[in-house]
Amino acid sequence: MKFLTLVEIYLRQVRFYILTTLFYLLFFPIALILNLPSQNTLVGTLTLYIFLDGFLSISQQISFMKTEQQLTLLYVSGSPKWLTALSLAFITLIISIPLVVLIMVISRTAVLFSLNWVYLMATLVLSLITSIVLGMDLGLALGQRQVNQLSQVLGLGLSFFAPTFVPYSVLPIYLQLPSLAEPTTYVAQALRYDLEGSFSWEWNAGVMIFLVIGILIYLRVSRRP
Repeated sequence: MKFLTLVEIYLRQVRFYILTTLFYLLFFPIALILNLPSQNTLVGTLTLYIFLDGFLSISQQISFMKTEQQLTLLYVSGSPKWLTALSLAFITLIISIPLVVLIMVISRTAVLFSLNWVYLMATLVLSLITSIVLGMDLGLALGQRQVNQLSQVLGLGLSFFAPTFVPYSVLPIYLQLPSLAEPTTYVAQALRYDLEGSFSWEWNAGVMIFLVIGILIYLRVSRRP
């Protein structure tokens, strides 16, 4: 019952910026892919949509709720912290997965790829959950102003200092090694395999490692009052 109550609270928050959300999460990606039709554009756009949007939006939402004492009220009312995380993950998944499916269906008219839906869904769910956990870590660890400032730097770094719009193999060696420290590198390369009809255990394992790291950080920062 508490889970459904939390879901309702977050859905009420989403409705106030639903039009803006639809533009950036649906119309903008589709316009980019259709105007620059290539598999690289599709992979890069999906990576930023799947990982970066969830990571930044969750971190900002959590930091805002913490600053406004909303998290404290939830905890005092008996909602455990893990339930808050679970409800946020649920909302993000039910919004993102149908939009990704729609983007892929429309992209077929402009980009050639041999998609395996099962592999795509596996990478999608794993990447979304990882981005949610890391976003919660950032939101719980820092204040709202710090999160907002850091989001600009992280958004740029995770977008264009990682091989999101190009294959990892084309990077020079001095860029390959640093890019392995960025989760978007693993998400993008895993998606690249999905669009070719195969599944990369190595790149998805990299995403899983970031998920484990994120969970360990969450267990630490969630102990704070």
